[in-house]
Amino acid sequence: MASSIYDDDIVLWSEQQAEIIRRLGATRRDLPNELDVENVAEEIESVGRSETAAVESFLRLLLLHVIKIASAPEAEAAPHWYDEAEHFGTEAFTRFAPSMAQRIDLDMLWRLAVRQAGTSLGRHGQRLPNLPKSCPYSIEELVREALDVEGLRTKLPAPPSAK
Repeated sequence: MASSIYDDDIVLWSEQQAEIIRRLGATRRDLPNELDVENVAEEIESVGRSETAAVESFLRLLLLHVIKIASAPEAEAAPHWYDEAEHFGTEAFTRFAPSMAQRIDLDMLWRLAVRQAGTSLGRHGQRLPNLPKSCPYSIEELVREALDVEGLRTKLPAPPSAK
């Protein structure tokens, strides 16, 4: 059975279906008056937005854990952070749709992850290294079946105490 756009890219599918419903609502007079075309279209579009938000959340959590690993590689929690990074990367990969690439703001997710990591590590007397202001990774590096957490970590500066 051939895959459909629904299977390949839920975001694009939801946008296309919502547009078709809106077009039908605007051009077809034989539709029942009870059919709430605009809200039905909006609900279908929300499927794609929800999936994108889920992937963004997994990517932010992946970045957060990579930052923690790079900032405190000797921490007792470091093995757990590696496991969590792998988990969040897998979740992002399995839910990612190609049309999300241009919708996801990696720099914003990076800033949020850096802020959260700084707060979390600061509670334990640790500091962040001098991290880049924008996300040093491409979407392709983060959303892949064989995620290389160690490779992601090595792209970041060493922690302040290691210098």
